[in-house]
Amino acid sequence: MNMTFSMSTQLPKLAWLGKVHKDEAQVDFLHGEHVEHTDSFLVEGAWNGRFADGDFGNSDCVFGTGAIASDDSILFVAPASTTDCIYWHQTGSTVTVSNSLPLLLAEIGDELDPSFRQYNKINESIKEGIFQYSKVIPTLQGSVNRLIYHNLLLTLGSLTVVQKPNTPSFSCFQEYYDYLRNNYAKIVTNARDPLRSHPLKIYSTQSRGYDSTAVNSLAKEYGIDKAFTVSTSKGAGTYVQHDRKGEMNDDGTEIGNHLGLKVAPIERRAFEHGFTEEYIFHSAIHSNEDANFLSITRQVSSPCLLLTGTLGEIWYPESRLKEHSTPVDDGLGRWDLGCHGLSEIRLSAGFIQLPVPFIGARRKADIVRITESEEMDPWRIGTDYDRPIPRRIAEQAGVPRELFGQRKMASVAKFPTPGVPHSTDLKESYFEFLVQEQLLSRWQLCLFPLIHRVNTWVAFRYVHAPKLSYYFERIVSRIIRRRWILPTFWRSLNGTLYCYCVNKRAVDYRALLR
Repeated sequence: MNMTFSMSTQLPKLAWLGKVHKDEAQVDFLHGEHVEHTDSFLVEGAWNGRFADGDFGNSDCVFGTGAIASDDSILFVAPASTTDCIYWHQTGSTVTVSNSLPLLLAEIGDELDPSFRQYNKINESIKEGIFQYSKVIPTLQGSVNRLIYHNLLLTLGSLTVVQKPNTPSFSCFQEYYDYLRNNYAKIVTNARDPLRSHPLKIYSTQSRGYDSTAVNSLAKEYGIDKAFTVSTSKGAGTYVQHDRKGEMNDDGTEIGNHLGLKVAPIERRAFEHGFTEEYIFHSAIHSNEDANFLSITRQVSSPCLLLTGTLGEIWYPESRLKEHSTPVDDGLGRWDLGCHGLSEIRLSAGFIQLPVPFIGARRKADIVRITESEEMDPWRIGTDYDRPIPRRIAEQAGVPRELFGQRKMASVAKFPTPGVPHSTDLKESYFEFLVQEQLLSRWQLCLFPLIHRVNTWVAFRYVHAPKLSYYFERIVSRIIRRRWILPTFWRSLNGTLYCYCVNKRAVDYRALLR
């Protein structure tokens, strides 16, 4: 198919939109200034192959999104992770594809439906993995499609979802480690290739936990331009507005020094001092917990890969995975949606997510077996936070045992449900939306503080009243003869802020497209 390219400085730097006219074997792309393209492909991403070859459609180690054209087809490629997606919609012989849901909706003249109350469940389904997630997103005029991990092949007469190649199996730690290291090295070579119009820098995060420490221990050999760290983690047992009392030291500077990294401190609560980008965060996912990345998004001055430890739970022993009902299979199921809230803001900031634990993660059964094997015994510390694979990676890179992975911490910014904007202007416009759409009456808006207080207690009941919560839920379950858990209030609004912000972001795009 023939491709044309139109660059717009008004679009986010890494956003792109493709219109496939199958009758004419023509694809027209509109894209931001940092999206790369040649005569045969378009990409905002990096993979484990030569940049000039543009062969990321055959890779299980591609991060970012793009498209590859041949004589009679075009292949749209999603990343080999669940943190980002591609979206598409077909009308007759025209297929519109984008790496941004609001941009796609703006182009096709559609929007999310405020009366639809299941957007939160559609997003939550990502945790079910790459085979079970919800692929259709209802809209006012019908629906659009979401594609995670797999690729979309369009020919003159067909449209097919194509699976990525699987990862080779691992029999021992060294095989797994070599696969991680070798493929990461190839990705970095690709990212820094001088044939790119905009070679990518490498940024990372560094805490005192397992994931970031293992990631940077693996990556340091190939160069990290900057690593970001927060001084304190979130407190336990409450949401971000009230978690200061329980904050713990999570400063990764000393670990970074052992790894030879340039570590820059960031403020976890930067959103408290101004959050004009808030609606962009909420347009990525409901109950967005990634506002702790706000400072990083503001410090990205040129296109880069951002390394994270997302999916680090794959390094837990099987017993811990079972506690979270996470299957040991090739579906890439999650138990949280950390970093999935960056998929829209990253396009504006100009970074590509590279969650390193996704490399080789389809072989989860092998990885868990290695974790449980005797060869990993020297790297166990006998706690419920024990994860010998990342510990071995970090300790063999020279990080002292006592500096990391001693207790579970996190820096996410969790807010009460149902979501309400933090910034005053966005909150006021959102409340008007709720009233206009008859989702709440004006007097009910005053109940949000009470609802949030009750829902906070419910969410953290096993922290504050574990025995009472356990026995009460057990008694009710026996009475009704099915499992019952204490519900939160106004659950039907859990996806509404996401709906509102997607549509608000689509309005931005619609103005740019005009």
